[in-house]
Amino acid sequence: MIEAIIFDLDGLLIDSEPYWDQARHEMAVEVGKDWNANDHQACMGVSTLTWARYVIRRLDLDISPEQVVSRIIGKMVALYTRGVPYLPGAMEAVDLATHHYPTGLASGSHRSLIDVVTNDIPMRGKFKAVVCSDDVPAGKPAPDVYLAAARQLGVPSERCICLEDSTNGILAGKAAGMKVVAVPDVRFSPPEEVLERADLVLPTLREFTLEVIHSLERA
Repeated sequence: MIEAIIFDLDGLLIDSEPYWDQARHEMAVEVGKDWNANDHQACMGVSTLTWARYVIRRLDLDISPEQVVSRIIGKMVALYTRGVPYLPGAMEAVDLATHHYPTGLASGSHRSLIDVVTNDIPMRGKFKAVVCSDDVPAGKPAPDVYLAAARQLGVPSERCICLEDSTNGILAGKAAGMKVVAVPDVRFSPPEEVLERADLVLPTLREFTLEVIHSLERA
């Protein structure tokens, strides 16, 4: 029986991945380095400290993780405050979930960016649990962020659906024992062998319906 629904944020509810990629690419160009699709995949869904350390290692930077985070997050906050770039079906999917189930948000994004989204009018007051990977011992693909969200909702993790777009997120949801609905971004889609581990794959959040939820309950 499904008793709660937990959403990822970046790449699932909001079209943030191109902006993350652009911000990190700009930093790479500044130091005469390349930044490619594999680098972007490596940073998807992980904690802030994990991607900051990756950027430092990849670009051979002589600055602290905090300085990397400050520069990248500053660019992202500026974007979000001009208008949160919701993906098609995002607001409707969250409305559906919150109307029928306790609903949470479990994200690898920086807390300041999560706060901008959860305080935006379409999302304000929707989530009964909001967990950032920086709040738990390990980011995705470890299950910590999803297990923490389930605890906050007071629901066993095996009775939760999580919705994800990234490789790390799908693996985290499965490790938490949840039913995983993958909604991959075709620009940054996980490998087929990862998608096969999801309980269901949808082309967009527009296809996330009560019938989908009920079908996962029957599975």
